[in-house]
Amino acid sequence: MRPLPAKVFRESILRTPGSQDLANGLVIFLAVCAILYYGQPILIPIVLAILLSLLLAPCVKLLQMIHIPKPAAIISVVCIAFAILFAMTAVLATNLTRLAGDLPQYESNLREKARSLKFATSGGGTIEKAANVLKDLQVELQQPQQSLTMNSNKPIPVEIRETNFGPLDPVITAVAILIHPMTQFGIVLLMVVLILFNREDLRNRLIRLAGTGDIHRTTTALDDAGQRLSQLFTTQILINGLTGAFIGVALAFIGIPGAILWGVLTAVMRFVPYVGTLLSAVFPVIIAAAIGEGWSLALMTIAIIFAVEIIVGQVLEPLFFGKMTGISTFAIVASAAFWAALWGPIGLILATPLTIGLLVIGRNIESLNFFDVLLGSEPVLTPEHAFYQRLLASDPLEAAEQADAYLKDERLDDFLDEVAVPGLMLANHDHLRGVLSVERQTIVAHSFSAMLDEVWPEDKGEETAAPVLLVAAHGPLNFAATLAFSALLKTKNIRHEMLAEDAIAPGKFPQIDMAKVGFVCLCYLTAPSDAKHNYVLRRLTPLVKEARVLSVTWAGSGDHAELLSPANAASLLPATSAKLEKDSEAVDPPLAQAVPA
Repeated sequence: MRPLPAKVFRESILRTPGSQDLANGLVIFLAVCAILYYGQPILIPIVLAILLSLLLAPCVKLLQMIHIPKPAAIISVVCIAFAILFAMTAVLATNLTRLAGDLPQYESNLREKARSLKFATSGGGTIEKAANVLKDLQVELQQPQQSLTMNSNKPIPVEIRETNFGPLDPVITAVAILIHPMTQFGIVLLMVVLILFNREDLRNRLIRLAGTGDIHRTTTALDDAGQRLSQLFTTQILINGLTGAFIGVALAFIGIPGAILWGVLTAVMRFVPYVGTLLSAVFPVIIAAAIGEGWSLALMTIAIIFAVEIIVGQVLEPLFFGKMTGISTFAIVASAAFWAALWGPIGLILATPLTIGLLVIGRNIESLNFFDVLLGSEPVLTPEHAFYQRLLASDPLEAAEQADAYLKDERLDDFLDEVAVPGLMLANHDHLRGVLSVERQTIVAHSFSAMLDEVWPEDKGEETAAPVLLVAAHGPLNFAATLAFSALLKTKNIRHEMLAEDAIAPGKFPQIDMAKVGFVCLCYLTAPSDAKHNYVLRRLTPLVKEARVLSVTWAGSGDHAELLSPANAASLLPATSAKLEKDSEAVDPPLAQAVPA
């Protein structure tokens, strides 16, 4: 067959629905990233204003409940919130200025600590080489730039004159530094007030944009997002504030300068997931090393910060947050990296709230459901699908972990009915569709056997001949079904023996003493056709002598009157040899004789 030209091949690939959807999705993702990156001067104030309004909205509602007019409630809450923010900023600036003034007196001690570290690390050669490289680089950078033209090697004289505004020069310099953050702050303040005043109107407009065809779902999404973000922010502010306050008091108690500054820094940096506390601990540890005679004060600072973080992170946050966010751990880390790359430090702080918003959107809008799958912490596969996937991957240990909850409650028989056998049914469905080869079926059966060996208790019956013999119908999946029935009998303490796979293949039957075998169970995963079932019975019946034959199937037993479900079959089987003799006398005629030949 003549191969397609490269151009035609590429066009045919691009015309396929899957590749076209992938290309469209990639283009949309890149476009959104570009908008987020280049539009951050506009988008960051809007996002901050929305999040702050969600935080302050419950306070406004509380004031309205005590009959304070809405305008007065909004203005009061906003003024108090931003007054607290201004006060914290002033305190931080004061402490930072004082600390900067005190640092020179600790310079000699800090140099001594650095010198001791230098000698403790491979003789200090590496550090000294790095320092020399930096000095040489600084010298090169300070030299005047030479002309790159080939015609002249003379330096070009450049005269730089600073603009002097006289007495207003410090004021203009300060204004130039503060004008951008103050402008952003003013925009955020104005938008918070406007959002609080027009909260109901904005909500209605969002519902109208989403469509009025399903107001219930849109309302649920908005309420869920608002409630989650509000609770998250409130709880996180309280926990972070108390954590920062405790660390500040502890550092002040052991004599660390700027303890208030480090406490507030810890409270702010804890909004950055996982690494925030570690980053905030760097400066107080350096200060402790600078003012202390030895390393004891620095080690004490490290111990305080880490002990508090372990208690808060491992005890208090799981206790108060619970599953409030609904975000997986991987999604939190990935979202923090993503938003930090786009929006810098502000993106780190806003990463978790923004991810929660995307998660809520994904849960309530079908076309964006992939957000829920990618970011959520809830399982995305049903237990039987996850079980089947592990069997396909030949991972019996992880498949056995699914049975732990059933094992603790002593409900292993329920595990068979609810997880294991439905997983085998999925394998049978793939077999019927022609996508599961015999080799893969064998892998599933062997993985299933290994899983049962990991989970199921050993048969503790007496070492006597088994009164029950299990025979698997042809095929690896029927063999797995026989293993499942064997596991069920173990939970009911019924002594039995199981033949190898395909033991009743044409022309062979194992040499086994049938004198003490009272029951032979022919096991299927799903009910076979009449012709196949009757053929197997005709071959099996003459070989089992006087034993009673029970045909057991896990699914579809209603199609054949002579096929029993595993539960019904297990109720007919004896638990001991003594009970077998009693039951054998009561059975007349044997089921094998009732099955048509």
